[in-house]
Amino acid sequence: MIRTLQVVQHLRPGGLEKLVLNLMRFASPHHHVYIASLEDNASSAIKAWPELSMFKDRLIFLNKPQGVDLKTAYQLRKVIQDFNITTVHSHHLGPLLYSRLAMLGLNLTHIHTEHDSWHLRDPKQKSMTRWLLKSNKIALVADAPSVAKEIQQLLGRSANHIIYNGIDCHFFCIGDQAQARRYLNLPLDATFIGCAGRLVSEKGIDTMIHALSSLPAHYQLVIAGDGYESLNLKRLARKLGVATRIHWLGYCDDMRYFYRAINVFCMPSRHEGLPLALLEAQASGKPIVATRIGAIPDFTYPDSSQLVVPDNPKQLSQALQQVITQNICEHKIAHFTQQFADVRTMTAAYEALGR
Repeated sequence: MIRTLQVVQHLRPGGLEKLVLNLMRFASPHHHVYIASLEDNASSAIKAWPELSMFKDRLIFLNKPQGVDLKTAYQLRKVIQDFNITTVHSHHLGPLLYSRLAMLGLNLTHIHTEHDSWHLRDPKQKSMTRWLLKSNKIALVADAPSVAKEIQQLLGRSANHIIYNGIDCHFFCIGDQAQARRYLNLPLDATFIGCAGRLVSEKGIDTMIHALSSLPAHYQLVIAGDGYESLNLKRLARKLGVATRIHWLGYCDDMRYFYRAINVFCMPSRHEGLPLALLEAQASGKPIVATRIGAIPDFTYPDSSQLVVPDNPKQLSQALQQVITQNICEHKIAHFTQQFADVRTMTAAYEALGR
C-alpha cells in the first residue's frame, strides 16, 4: 500500500491546491493520499473553501506561525510517522524545506514538484532551493518543458521528470452558454471576457481592467476569484469608468458554468507556471488571450490563441478583439487540451514515482 503525504503551504482556492486535491480524488484504490497544509487550521480553511469538507478526514493543518518554525517540522515528522507515510510529495519552497527537515533520518521516497520558475530569480529563494535539492534521492519534477528548462538554467540541476498538470476533462467540457449565463445571473446578449484566479498582483487583472476601458461597451468582464487586491481593483474600475461592465463572482463553486458563459478566457498574468485555469478554459472549448510567460506558450492552442507581453493594456485589448471576432471551433480547442492534460494521466504518472 502506497501512502503519500502531499505537503503544501496552504489550502486556499488556487490552481496548485486544486491539483493536489485531484491527486487525492483520482488516486487508485491501492494508493492512500493525505494532504498536510503548513498554514491555517481546518475550520478557517473549510469556511473559505467549502469543497474541502468532503476530504476533511485526510487533511492535516499545522497552523504554522510566521517565519521558520522548527516545531512545525517536528509536527510534520509526527504526521509522517503516525500515518505510516511511504512517500512525501512537496510543492514549492516552503513545503520543500519542512519536508526535508521532517524526513531527516527517515528512509522514504521524496518527490518535489516545481510548478513555476519565476520565484527562482530571487537570489535567496534560488540559493535555498538549490541547497535543499542537493540530494540525488529527491525526484525533482517540472510540470512543463519550459519550467524544466529554467530549472536547469537557474539551479544547474535537471528535472528528473516532466509531468504535465492535469484537469478533469470529463468535468470541464463544452456546454450550453445561455444556460451557464442564467445560472450565474449574467446578461445573455453581452460579449464576455473571463478572468479566473486569486486577485493578487501577479495575476495582472489591473491590466485587463485598463484594457476593458478601450474596448467596445458591449464587451464585459466576468471575474471568478478573490484576494487581497479586490478593493484596489474595484477602485481602479470606478476610476476608469468601467465598474458597471465588470461582474465579480468571488468564489465560484462550479467553474464549469463560468467557462461556458464566457466568449474568451483572458490570463494577463505577470508570473505563471502551467496554470490549471488555462487548461480548464480550453477543455471547455474557449479561445485564450494570455501573456507570453512561464509555460503558457507550451499549452495554448495555436489556431485560436493570442499571446501578448505583460503590462500592455493596448496590446491586450487588440488581441482580445482579434480573438473574439474570429471564427473558432470549440471542439478542436477542447480536443487539443484533452490529448495531454487529463488528470488521470497526471495521477498515474505521480503514483508510478512513489512505487
